[in-house]
Amino acid sequence: IAFQEIKQVGWFGKLMELLPNYDYVISEHSSFMNQAIIFKSNQFSLIRQVEPFADNDYNFAGRPPLRADLFRYSDSTYYSIVNLHMKCCDSGLNRRKNASKMLYDYLDDEIKKNSNMIILGDWNDDLKDEDGEHCFGPFFSDDRFYFPTKDITYDITKASYPKEPYVSFLDHILVSNMFVDKGNYIVDTIAMDKYMGGYAVYETYISDHMPVYLSFPY
Repeated sequence: IAFQEIKQVGWFGKLMELLPNYDYVISEHSSFMNQAIIFKSNQFSLIRQVEPFADNDYNFAGRPPLRADLFRYSDSTYYSIVNLHMKCCDSGLNRRKNASKMLYDYLDDEIKKNSNMIILGDWNDDLKDEDGEHCFGPFFSDDRFYFPTKDITYDITKASYPKEPYVSFLDHILVSNMFVDKGNYIVDTIAMDKYMGGYAVYETYISDHMPVYLSFPY
């Protein structure tokens, strides 16, 4: 499970104390608003934590991606999870494009070492945007990668940012096609506000974005 915009690392640590079956990694180089990845400690072991571009994070708005390389006991498989939070707002489009190109060049090399890649988080762009108005171009042009979230991005009821007047799908999951079979997965948005008394309550205590999940057999 990937988190973005963690304001208080100490409070996140208190949350993890309530989840004894999980372990986690959290940003060490973010200027603010940390990312984290949590995983079941009886199923995975952490091989390493990396924050690509920690020394060159301007295009990532001071929040370099957080990568966790994990080993899964049940099938002796290595996974690489990259959690990112792109620069927000229209004024950040060029920075998002630059960040996406940096990320693509990085993954182009890394995928040769481990093809089991999942890249997810708040991209702050919508897959429905016109060409030139989003940051996804490098990945659209490479058939080694695809976005399972594209399946639901046109369904307004699945919007990961459901707040008027900017209802949109901003939280995407990118995978390597060698890892996730295009015809054998489930992707959806979790309407958490329905379990918490409405969006206003959810936004106050959790986030203004809805969580998005991907499920696939492996």
